[in-house]
Amino acid sequence: MSSLKNCRCWVTSGLIGLVMMLAAIPVVADGNDSTKQEQTARKLAADKKAADKKVADKKVADIKKKADKKKADDKKKETAPQEVAVWKSRDREPVVKLTSESLDALLKASLGDAPVAEICGDQQFLRRASLDLIGRQPSPMELDAFLADSAPGKRQRAVDKLLANESFGRNWASYWSDTISYRTPTPQLTFLNYGPLRRWLAERLNNGAAWDEITWKLITATGKVEEHPEATFIGFHEASVERLAAETARIFLGQQLACAQCHDHKCESWEQDQFHQLAAFFVRTDTKVPWNDAGQILVSSKPSGEHKFPLKKETMQPAVFDGDPIAPGLSDVKRRQALADWLASDQNEFFAKAYTNRIWSQLIGRGFYEPVDHLSENVTPTLPEVHAALAEQFTSSGYDIKGLFRLLMNTEAYQRSLPAASKAHVLYSAVLPQKLRGDDVFDSLAAAIQLPNIKPKQAKQDGNFRFPPPPKSTRDLVKDVFNFDPSVDRRLVTRTMQQALWMMNNDQLQKQIDASLGSDTVLAKLLAGEPDDGVAVAQLFRLVFARAPTERELKISQTHIASTGVRGSAYEDLLWSWLNSTEFTTRR
Repeated sequence: MSSLKNCRCWVTSGLIGLVMMLAAIPVVADGNDSTKQEQTARKLAADKKAADKKVADKKVADIKKKADKKKADDKKKETAPQEVAVWKSRDREPVVKLTSESLDALLKASLGDAPVAEICGDQQFLRRASLDLIGRQPSPMELDAFLADSAPGKRQRAVDKLLANESFGRNWASYWSDTISYRTPTPQLTFLNYGPLRRWLAERLNNGAAWDEITWKLITATGKVEEHPEATFIGFHEASVERLAAETARIFLGQQLACAQCHDHKCESWEQDQFHQLAAFFVRTDTKVPWNDAGQILVSSKPSGEHKFPLKKETMQPAVFDGDPIAPGLSDVKRRQALADWLASDQNEFFAKAYTNRIWSQLIGRGFYEPVDHLSENVTPTLPEVHAALAEQFTSSGYDIKGLFRLLMNTEAYQRSLPAASKAHVLYSAVLPQKLRGDDVFDSLAAAIQLPNIKPKQAKQDGNFRFPPPPKSTRDLVKDVFNFDPSVDRRLVTRTMQQALWMMNNDQLQKQIDASLGSDTVLAKLLAGEPDDGVAVAQLFRLVFARAPTERELKISQTHIASTGVRGSAYEDLLWSWLNSTEFTTRR
């Protein structure tokens, strides 16, 4: 038994040892395989990482190569000679077909027996003419000189003097800049600056450039906006063929074509084909819009390209309305030149009618068509015979801008008083009041109380502002509050709560109303030099309203001064209330 037991023990121990040996062998083998798999996996991962890096490096290199190529192409485009349109002065003798007297006679015939307002007084005329032409009320010295002139023709001479004032160009450059800017969307990461365009327009207007020349140059311009401000219209629209087609028709022709971009116009006779034929004039125009520097926007030309009709992809040849298409294959500049030639041609009746409608609306208070950028065939215009005669005269004068102002402002129609509040009036039997635009409000404040145009420093780029906005001057702040689109129907332009709050609370404005001796304001100097309240009130009235106070206004003012007991505070109240009056911010 014991031997058997010993045998079992030996067998058992041997089997256990064999099992352990067999069990140990796979453990060692599995460890070797795992190491090899890890090494293989690491190698594969390293190879993949290297391959990914190679792909990424290639992508980066390709992107850099494309960027370098674009930069080189842009540089080449900037330095390469570009085709440039050259304006050729149109030598023609202006023909006078309409005078101020004959225009009045035509207007009288159109109005029939309707009663008309009386001719306004000299003070009202000079303020109205000054605001219309130079954007501010006349100074007391200018008013005194005009009132002292007793020779015949003083009003005509006053108009000529205002037209010769350099502020004429600045004032009307502001009008046309606003006309363009109000319908121009701002590109991403860029703040548009219309200063160069305003200066360019002001110079041309003051130098007597005709409207056809100005329009022609705006349509055909190339180059950087900073160096060629006339390129603003094309550049700020980023050469968008649809926007340029719609805005060209609206501003220069008084036609609303935008609806015809996607389908035939539902309310007018304009067809979708006509819209895209007009857009085709701009299809080879190119722009480069850098970040945060509007002056560096570059208008140039593409070597090729045709405008396609939406969805159908049919090539649209450039043509104007019902006119024949221009020759195919023309360059960008030649296309735009062909469009500009037609726009400003005597055969285009829309051109002169659109401009004269705007100016008539500004001066008389209501256009033949309202709004002024919509000479709709579905609207019956007021006094179409007068409008047609005015447009014909503007065309025959060679689109003489200053000549048109002289013609209109020397009429009785322009010089009539406002309609009586208690009586109904026939349109154009009186001049309607107009709200002042933002620039006019600022310039009137500057003339009255020497409101300074303070401009803060430009903010620096940091973590909060990658592209800090341009600082706003006092003029900018006034424009933000008081400005409006010059193309809107004037009946829709009203005084707002924001305007009232700004006039009542703006810090810079309040400082200029300070009567204390140390303030060195216009008011403080006036009170220090004039002890007579009757004289002081009259002088302050002339500064603010460019007229003498009525007896009632003078009495109310003197009563307030006496009741207050503190002379400086009383005058601060008066000046503050006058600046916040409707009369101050209205052309009457």
